Amino acid sequence: MSRAWSLALPVLTVLVVTYALLVAGVPRKIIGARVYGGPTEGAAQLSLRIEAVSRDGERETPFSAGPLAVHAQVAAAPPLDISLPSSVGGVADVVLPFGAAVHGPVQLELRDAFGALLVGGAFSLDAAHWAARARRRGGWVRGRATGALVLSVAAERGTFVVGSMGGLLVRVERAGSPVVGARLTVSAEGARLGDAADLRTDQRGGARLLFEPSELNPTVRVEAHMDDGQSGLIDSGVSVVPGGFFVLPSPIGFRVESAVPRAQAFYSLVTERGRVAGGVVPLSATGRGGSQGAVELPAWPHPAWLVVSSDLDLHSDAAIGWPLDASSEPAQTFDVPDQLLLDGLPAAFAREQARRSRVRWLSAAFIALAFALSVVLLVVRVRAADRQLTQHLGEGLDPELVARVAPRRLLSLLVALLAIGLGFIALGLIVAARSR
Repeated sequence: MSRAWSLALPVLTVLVVTYALLVAGVPRKIIGARVYGGPTEGAAQLSLRIEAVSRDGERETPFSAGPLAVHAQVAAAPPLDISLPSSVGGVADVVLPFGAAVHGPVQLELRDAFGALLVGGAFSLDAAHWAARARRRGGWVRGRATGALVLSVAAERGTFVVGSMGGLLVRVERAGSPVVGARLTVSAEGARLGDAADLRTDQRGGARLLFEPSELNPTVRVEAHMDDGQSGLIDSGVSVVPGGFFVLPSPIGFRVESAVPRAQAFYSLVTERGRVAGGVVPLSATGRGGSQGAVELPAWPHPAWLVVSSDLDLHSDAAIGWPLDASSEPAQTFDVPDQLLLDGLPAAFAREQARRSRVRWLSAAFIALAFALSVVLLVVRVRAADRQLTQHLGEGLDPELVARVAPRRLLSLLVALLAIGLGFIALGLIVAARSR
């Protein structure tokens, strides 16, 4: 029996180590989720964006495996359990209606259709810290006083994007008061103008014309003349956001346009105090080299902005928060990104590392026990063989002669034990090397 085990044990150890290296100890894909959103403190409902991802080494891909289960809890309020349908491209937006103002951290757990935890933890964010990351574009650009009239220009909605036509506002003042009826002559470089013939200022000293940039750094030149001979001039650059999306009202909500082909855009509906809603806009080709899609929005508080970007968290230089409310003055954009509130990838990575560590320790323990058992079996076999040989020789020889003839295999036994030890140490080194 010991002979069979002595031969089978090294083979079994090699098989176990092979299984540990090629099956149990192989790095697996890490499944986790990230949660983005706006301020939580004082909000009665939270609008969150969830990104479920599968990470294989340094490569991340969207993870979609059926509905997601959201469990949320705040102090002094009943917990919320919401089931989200299968996400599109691993992204889903959810609104948590707590019904009363949230104070303190929000506890949240997100699980997949099989009950595996994708992300869990607590988060809290106040409106001041969230809004501090916002960027505003737009406002009047005042020209130098080259005559009695002082001119200013502004993008009607804060900025422009290449290939989309928006309103350009002109204001004419004299000694700080609006000038009515001034004749305007407008020209542009790197842009196309709408009908600017016979353009005059209104009762507020302003005028409006259409402006469509064709380059990233267009300029506009406006001259103003009065019947009494007074004049003014402004020659100014115009704000254009490279790679930005253009948003304009449509019969069913808002239309999102891009001058280049894109498959989708991410948006968030925000106010200065928080995030109201969000989603993904599928885009289709326009036939003119660009793409467009539609956004249907719920009723929103005023004022509000629609932040649109090709980045999921809206954190890019091309993100624009388009104003949704009409204004007599030029509006400003409110380009605020979504805040990363929870990230489940580090915890998922730690769990995977712990699993692989357990495999390594179990493999090492098996190797150590197999080595110890091999040593015991070898010693037992050698001692049993020596006893049998001595007993056999003693049947025909006297004891003194038996003592001289019987072999003393201490050295050969030691060599055999060292050889076995080297073999098991080699297996241990293989396990250690492959576990990095």
